[in-house]
Amino acid sequence: MKSLLLLSSGLIFISCLSYAQGSSPALSQLKVPVNARAGALGEGTVSDAGQFSSWSLNPANLYAKDARSLTLTHVQWIQDIQTEFIGVRFPLAKGSAALAVSTNSIPAIEIREKPGPAIGTFTARFASLEAGFATNVMENFSAGMTVKYLYQKLYLDDAVGFGIDLGVLYQTPIPGLQFAAAVTNSGSLEQFRGERSDLPTFVRVGAAYHLGLNELHFRVSASSASSLQNSENHIGGSAEGLYKDFLAVRIGYQTGYDSHGITAGAGIVYEFLSLDYGYVPFTYGFGGAHLLSLGFQF
Repeated sequence: MKSLLLLSSGLIFISCLSYAQGSSPALSQLKVPVNARAGALGEGTVSDAGQFSSWSLNPANLYAKDARSLTLTHVQWIQDIQTEFIGVRFPLAKGSAALAVSTNSIPAIEIREKPGPAIGTFTARFASLEAGFATNVMENFSAGMTVKYLYQKLYLDDAVGFGIDLGVLYQTPIPGLQFAAAVTNSGSLEQFRGERSDLPTFVRVGAAYHLGLNELHFRVSASSASSLQNSENHIGGSAEGLYKDFLAVRIGYQTGYDSHGITAGAGIVYEFLSLDYGYVPFTYGFGGAHLLSLGFQF
């Protein structure tokens, strides 16, 4: 009885995350954005050549010749759910590589031995270790892959799993126009309380167009994401304006979610330092999610 009550309490809290992201409870933390820029743009940046911020949506975006980057992100999601992310990108002889670690916590899950008042609380924890590589396969065509080691702990029970992302990106002969496709989170989690879980696997396709006008730069993008486990589908669009390579304003929109749609944010860049903020407003009394990323280019 204690195990059943405990598991029920945990799943209620984890389901808050799942409902907000439109997925099943199994490893739904993989769908929480881990970068403020990507979150502000509604995660529509599947085609985002050279942008470390969009690595999790398409590993081919990782490729950027001689680029070195360090990114730190804090995400304050709904219902006190928090995510911490640190990632580094560095050049190799044949392309770009990256390493990252992220953690996700859901606090104050109540413990009950019988119906009635809780006898205590605990925090559910999740972690991901990732390694990625992207290369320029041929002129204007890049490909990438990310492998993930995943860990989940709910009270006294834990499980590990593995995942993989694959992606490609093509920069067309039309200046500024790109197309991309990716499969993210293909894999599974070992048996957890007697049940094996698949990761939330998505097939993503997208396009982006960049236009520069003197001191102003504009970027628009569109993407779609389709789940391989269920009928979940999302279409996203975003727009980003950058002034003097210093101040960025962003807005995005995602379809297919019951509790949110529009996203927004801003960023500043000063020499080697960048600071980005993203905001995702939710309905049904969930409040809003805040994302803050600090980046270093060296």
